[in-house]
Amino acid sequence: MLLAEAPSVLPSLLLSMEMEMDNSLVAAGVVAVVAAIAFGGRTSFAGGAAIILLLLGGDPDKREESGANEMGPLQKAVLSVTPSAWKKAYLGDNDVERGEVALLDLPAWQGEQARELVEEEAVACVKSMQLADIEVPGVGPVPSCFISQAPAELADAPPVMLIHGFDSSVLEFRYVVPALLEAGLRVEAMEWWTGGFTAREPFLRKIEEGAAPWDLIAEHQYAFWKRQLNGQKVVLLGASLGGAVAMDFAKRHPECVEALILMDAGGESYAQPGPFLSSLAADAVTNLFQWRATNGLLPYPHLWAPEDAWRQSLRAFFKSGGYQVQVNQEFVKTVPQPTLVLWGEEDDVLPVEDAYKYQADLPNCVGVTLVPDAQHAPALENAPFVAQQIIDFTKSKVWEKQPAVAA
Repeated sequence: MLLAEAPSVLPSLLLSMEMEMDNSLVAAGVVAVVAAIAFGGRTSFAGGAAIILLLLGGDPDKREESGANEMGPLQKAVLSVTPSAWKKAYLGDNDVERGEVALLDLPAWQGEQARELVEEEAVACVKSMQLADIEVPGVGPVPSCFISQAPAELADAPPVMLIHGFDSSVLEFRYVVPALLEAGLRVEAMEWWTGGFTAREPFLRKIEEGAAPWDLIAEHQYAFWKRQLNGQKVVLLGASLGGAVAMDFAKRHPECVEALILMDAGGESYAQPGPFLSSLAADAVTNLFQWRATNGLLPYPHLWAPEDAWRQSLRAFFKSGGYQVQVNQEFVKTVPQPTLVLWGEEDDVLPVEDAYKYQADLPNCVGVTLVPDAQHAPALENAPFVAQQIIDFTKSKVWEKQPAVAA
């Protein structure tokens, strides 16, 4: 989400759009969509879904082919009211005037957009990425993008495995990883289905045959863990929707996970309507994502929208009803690992109250820490604080000091 300001910005947004667009009715309709984007985490999910369904319905492929997503004036208006605190984390240096820069020398599988990166942390992250076939049971070999880094001197602590959010990538952790390495921690992170440069088609084929996305994602995470860390338990961090992925994996494979960190995690609630409405609105929400991609309004740096089957994978995920079919409040109550909950104190997507719901429902919650000066993406917005929390929790080995909790 790129808008997080009060409703007072909307009149100026509408005015600027009406000055640039001939059809004020279209302008008003698009502003309604922007309002739904801006306040989707704080208003009626049903109402927001209804607006998006009404204004962005239709086949995603046909809509993109028709050029319906091209709305330059709206892009300019949205960027003009994006809060300054979000600029670097969500827009990077894309809004800064600069001369020509040398393109990065990167493998072809990372695409052309990656070669244009200039932000130091993003450049370091893409250069550290690897691509390898990971054999997923029932799916086959999946070209998977991941990072695997370890310092020269390892601390006496388990590896840290990071799981990014929905339609995100390991770039989400680009400000955190260097601090973890400096503290002596090994870091592993894979781009799971719908995110980054990992192939989507193998999973799409299985979903079309009736497989559940969460089953395939868990199998993929396990295959990655087995390839990289066979026999070593990890401290597993899940961010946003990656929190639901992490809890599901930890419950299925307690032999892999020593402890959990949930960061602004989906599970107690989600930033989308319930499964029925999510499925009903799948085309419209997919159109919303494509519209944002076309107009440069996805979190920076979003390099994978041009990848094969990106749009189709988003649609398939929403059609499935989403992770809330698998991970809900009752599921949370069965996750046995010691768990630290981190939450942006000003989260604008999932309410801060969810952090304390986890504290009440998890069998072994070791505490809740609010991340200052952060909203829904603390690893981007206050990376030093987040990194220190991960380091302290991992090195504390709190799980060795507590009695085991039965799964």
